[in-house]
Amino acid sequence: MSIKIYNTLSRSLEEFRPEDSNNVKLYACGVTVYDEAHIGHASQAVFFDVIRSYLEYRGFKVFYVRNFTDIDDKIINKAFETGKSASEISSHYIEETRNDLQKIKVRSATAEPKVTDHVKDIIKFIEELIEKGFAYESRGDVLFSVDKFKGYGKLSNRKTEELLEQEPSESKKNPADFALWKAAKPGEPSWESPWGKGRPGWHIECSVMARELLGDTLDIHGGGVDLLFPHHENEIAQSESLTGKPFSRYWIHNGLVMVNNQKMSKSLGNFYTIKEALEKFEPDVIRYIILSHHYSSNIDFSEDAFKNAEKRVFYFYKSLLSVNRFLESASDIKRPELQSKGNGLKELFEQGMDDNFNTAKVIAELSNAFSEANRILSDKKTSEEEKVKIISLFKKDFEVISKVLNLLNDDPRDVVEKIKLKYLNRLNLKQEELQKTIDARNEFKKTKDYTSADGIRAELMSKGIKLLDYPNRTDWELLI
Repeated sequence: MSIKIYNTLSRSLEEFRPEDSNNVKLYACGVTVYDEAHIGHASQAVFFDVIRSYLEYRGFKVFYVRNFTDIDDKIINKAFETGKSASEISSHYIEETRNDLQKIKVRSATAEPKVTDHVKDIIKFIEELIEKGFAYESRGDVLFSVDKFKGYGKLSNRKTEELLEQEPSESKKNPADFALWKAAKPGEPSWESPWGKGRPGWHIECSVMARELLGDTLDIHGGGVDLLFPHHENEIAQSESLTGKPFSRYWIHNGLVMVNNQKMSKSLGNFYTIKEALEKFEPDVIRYIILSHHYSSNIDFSEDAFKNAEKRVFYFYKSLLSVNRFLESASDIKRPELQSKGNGLKELFEQGMDDNFNTAKVIAELSNAFSEANRILSDKKTSEEEKVKIISLFKKDFEVISKVLNLLNDDPRDVVEKIKLKYLNRLNLKQEELQKTIDARNEFKKTKDYTSADGIRAELMSKGIKLLDYPNRTDWELLI
């Protein structure tokens, strides 16, 4: 089986063939670091990290670049608002973003370049575009001449009259032309250039960093669908005008992030940072929501979506506890030679991922496999030897999948306890208070006041807390 990718450029499903058969050059647009990273950043970072992981699983060596945009209007505005320098703002949020992504188990990219480290390269790139007649200087700005690039619009498939970037300027010959270099304004960070002091335009930054680290032609360029135009369209125009080569062989675009069926936006007050999500939910809950969708789909991070994902993650980890306990208790039974055959879990995983990295399909197959594992464990008609064979194979295949997805691969006991505690926190109920309530119920039972004892049990059940009575103690678990 070969990997198939939906290529936005051709608008078709294509067999993946990197330029070098063994090496993959992958670039994904990173974060503009002027504020805390949000779940939109999380979604893109998780998807492309999993794509990188699966390509590695399939034997490719992947050089993955995810940049930081550390000079931008938003960063400059934040600096003016806070009285700090733009570099202080960007440095702080780069560190915060890295920490947040690490907490949701996103690995560092092979390279994570910053725009400000490549200003000289950007200036050189722009000079060559001017020499080739694709760009012009006007009032200290340098603009790309859209009329000179005949393929403009081929990625977004827009008509000429729609190809207007919303960046008006009196310097433009054509309203669709876009800035490669911006003349400095008072108080803004700037660099010396042949056109006077200024700073790079947004679109040129990714073209230059990608070329410097990956060469003239990428294998895969990724980013959110909201970047398709103008950002990615402009990257193609300026890069291919300079090199005369295709900028990227495949283009992958992930869907939008929604909250309660509206696009996530600070102005709408439906904005989740990664930190805010982690205060309430475990990292695997966030990853589960993301990976249970196809990367091209919009994701709705509603409160219900978080809670439903938590239920599933809790179920999976509780099931893993049962699987581990069974295999430990059956340690004296000889382990069979494990060989997955036919449409085993690992094969279904590969089929799903080969089909345009369909993590949603993989998650569905995982759910089916967990259900079957639980059924086998509780089936009294199945012999212990047969159970060991089936459950051992399930666990072997599952561990392969969880490693690639970086999901459900933490200590089950640890995650179950953490989910329980975060659930209590959302109820504004401390564990010590819960224990006092349980102790009070036990006292009622000792005095045979079963009405009061049952009332406490019922009240806790209404909050999703189930009490488990044992001869010498009472434990609790979640009804999620």
